[in-house]
Order: sequence, then structure tokens, then C-alpha cells
Amino acid sequence: MNIFFIIKIIVSACIIATVSEIAKKFPSVGGLIAAMPITTLLSIIWIYYENKDLSLVSNFLQSVVIGTVISFIFFIAAIFFIKKGMNFYLTIILSTAILGISVFIYQKFFHL
Repeated sequence: MNIFFIIKIIVSACIIATVSEIAKKFPSVGGLIAAMPITTLLSIIWIYYENKDLSLVSNFLQSVVIGTVISFIFFIAAIFFIKKGMNFYLTIILSTAILGISVFIYQKFFHL
């Protein structure tokens, strides 16, 4: 492992830990921060820094847009199951399964 990879891990872990701590006290603020494209911003900076390839950055961002749309399916399912009183772990399992099915459908039928 090189030092840059270790820096990326540390920065990413710090961001995730900070957001989860904020969300404990202020769920709305934590949710807003988590919804921000912080990970995407860091990723495109790192991709460009390492490769200096704008077409790679562009392709990555196009995939992020598709992934964001598909991710909404997970969020909608999780909210639905929680509001119906479903167990947290079952909610996560079912929502993730629905997300997986959505990704499969996209890859199988729509991915160009």
C-alpha cells in the first residue's frame, strides 16, 4: 500500500465518523451532510490527481448520476418498511435486496 491510499482511507473514515456523530445529535443535519456529494467530490479529486484524465472523471460522474437515481429506490423502500413498523435489520436486508434487484435490472436491460 502506498501512502496516498492510506491518506484516502483516513480522510474517508474521518468523514463517515464525523457525519454519524453529528447525526446522533442532529439527525436532520446529519442527513443533509450525508446527502451531500462529499464522497463524490473526494473521489473525483483523487481520480484526477492520480490520473489527470478528464474523460475518466466524466465517466465516473455519469455513473454517479445513475447510481444516485438507483439509490433512491433503497431509500424509498427503507422509509416505507420503517414506517410500516418493520424490524431495523429486516428493513436493511430487504431494502438492500431491492437495491440489488434494481442494479441487476439496470445492468441487464439499460446499461449501454
